[in-house]
Amino acid sequence: MPISLESVSYTYAPGTAFQCRAIDGLSLTVDDGEFVGIMGSTGSGKSTLIQLMAGLLTPSSGRVLLDGEDIHQKSYDRIKLRRRVGLVFQYPEYQLFERTVEKDVGFALRRLGYGPEETREAVRRALKTVGLDYDKVRDKSPLGFSGGEKRRIAIAGVLASDPGILILDEPVAGLDPLGRDAFLDMLEGLNAKGVTILMVSHNADALSEHARRIVTLKEGRVFLDGSVKEVFSDIFALKSCGICCGQSRLAAELLRERGMDIPEGTVKYAELLSAVLSARGGEGK
Repeated sequence: MPISLESVSYTYAPGTAFQCRAIDGLSLTVDDGEFVGIMGSTGSGKSTLIQLMAGLLTPSSGRVLLDGEDIHQKSYDRIKLRRRVGLVFQYPEYQLFERTVEKDVGFALRRLGYGPEETREAVRRALKTVGLDYDKVRDKSPLGFSGGEKRRIAIAGVLASDPGILILDEPVAGLDPLGRDAFLDMLEGLNAKGVTILMVSHNADALSEHARRIVTLKEGRVFLDGSVKEVFSDIFALKSCGICCGQSRLAAELLRERGMDIPEGTVKYAELLSAVLSARGGEGK
């Protein structure tokens, strides 16, 4: 189910003194099964872009297509959109509110027309996906868990409808290193099962390790769009739109400048470690 934007623009507060064009004639297509990282400086349009993709905002002009259908046509089934596209806001754990984990994870399903048994099985599956045991947590308050566990419960509420496209806004913000790695591994597992992932993040290292494609925004337009290696190799282009290319990429460039034989385009930690060991004749293996 590819999702596409065709010449989409979006303006906040049009016709007022506070008018601001957040997205400006942007075209973008994300194909089935991709893992796309979306980057840009503050105000570049990232959050507006993903809300347009999820159908929470209506374009001022242009079209948003899901499987070739305009999601803003009057005849379009919005329940189908909610089942197929999941959106996870930053700090989703702040949105937990039900008395039990089971009720919180299944909240949206009941409004999508799921029956009791169908809801129960969907909640069980979603909790398993995020690494939680349904029988152990179902009757507990979602507010009584650790920060990382709360985030997993909140994500389970989005995954319960089994969306084919999962859109996340800064999902690793505020997580400790172990929690971040576990969360990103979970996303990789979903992607391996065919779920399309679109992840907004300032964490270049996380995206370089897990995404397959990077899209950067500048002033509401696509500035760079390519593979991880292609985009993160262009350090100067990234700097021009206020983006850091990540610690592994910077370290590789500094070592190259000091004469070490590091291949151009080295962006991942494992690649950097292998290149350093090779350059030093295998020391430390």
